[in-house]
Amino acid sequence: MSLSFGLLVPHFGPHSTWDRVFAIGPRLQELGFSSAYFRDQLGFTGGVSFENPSHHFVDPFIAMSAVAATTELTVGMATLTPIRPPVVLAQLVGSLAHLARGRMVLGVGLGGQPNAFRLAGLSVDDRIALFEEMVTVLRATSHPRASHRGAQISFDDLTLDPAPPRDLTLLYCGSSLAAIRRAVRFTDGWFPGRCPLQVFDRLSGRLKEEAGAAGKTMRIAIVPLVSLDRSRELALAKVNVEGILEESRRKPAWRPDGPFDSAADLRGALIAGTADDVIEELHQLESRGVDEVVLDLRERMDAFEEGIEQLGAEVLPSFATP
Repeated sequence: MSLSFGLLVPHFGPHSTWDRVFAIGPRLQELGFSSAYFRDQLGFTGGVSFENPSHHFVDPFIAMSAVAATTELTVGMATLTPIRPPVVLAQLVGSLAHLARGRMVLGVGLGGQPNAFRLAGLSVDDRIALFEEMVTVLRATSHPRASHRGAQISFDDLTLDPAPPRDLTLLYCGSSLAAIRRAVRFTDGWFPGRCPLQVFDRLSGRLKEEAGAAGKTMRIAIVPLVSLDRSRELALAKVNVEGILEESRRKPAWRPDGPFDSAADLRGALIAGTADDVIEELHQLESRGVDEVVLDLRERMDAFEEGIEQLGAEVLPSFATP
C-alpha cells in the first residue's frame, strides 16, 4: 500500500481565514491529497509553545463538515479529547460520518490542556477514565438498542441514527509507552503527531511487539511540520526551530531519546528543505511502516497556498500508485 497524504487544515490561529478553512477542500483533492485533518480544543489560546498566541479556533466538527460536504476527502481529527458528554459526541460522530459517507478517521487521546476540561465542567485528573468511557460509548452506540453503564453516563435501549460507523477507524494519539499500550488496547492504530525519528523508532518497536502479542495489525499516521524553500537552510530559517526543540525537551517520555540540541534531532517531526529534501524524508517515514502523513504547514503560513501547490505538484506524485 502506498503512502497517503493529508493536510492539517488551518482552522486555528492568527493566519486562519474563511478560504483556508471552508474553501480549501476541493483544491486539496485536485492536488492529490487523500485527507484533511483538524484539531480539537476548547478555550484555545495558541496550543503549543512555538505557536503565535491566538484565540481564533473554528470548531472541528463545523470545519470537518464543510470539507466532507464538498469533497471526497477523508476527514480526520487529532486529537479528539474527552471533553464532551459521550452520547452527545456519539451523535456528532454519527452525523458527520453520515455526511462524509463513512470517510472519517478519529485520532483520540487523553488531551493535555487542563483548561479545556475545566471549561467543559470536568477535571483533567479524570481524563483517563473519561477517555476510556468516550471510546466505549462510541463503540457501543454503533449498534442499535445499545446499553452502557459508566461513571459519566448510563443508558439502555439507545439507538442513534445515524450512528457512529461500526468500522470507524480510531487511532491513539500520543508518543509514550503508555500511549502504545492504549493504542493496542483501545484503537486500530497509532498517531504520535510530531515525532522525531529517534522517538518513533523506539516506540514503533514496542508497538510491533504489543500489537503482535494481541494479534492486531496497527495503522500508523504521523504529523510532521513542513517548511519548503529553495534550500534546507532557508527552509529552517523560516521556522521556530528553537521553540520546537524546547517543546521536545519538555516531554518526559522523550528524555531517553534526547538531547534535542539541533534541527537534525527533529528529523521526522520537522521536514524542511527543497521538494527533493521533503521527498527523501518522507521516504524515511514510509520505510518505517507509516501509512499516512498529515502535512502541517502552520510554521509557513506566509507561503501556505504556495506550499500546498508545490507539495501537490512536486512531492505527492513521487508516491502515487502506478
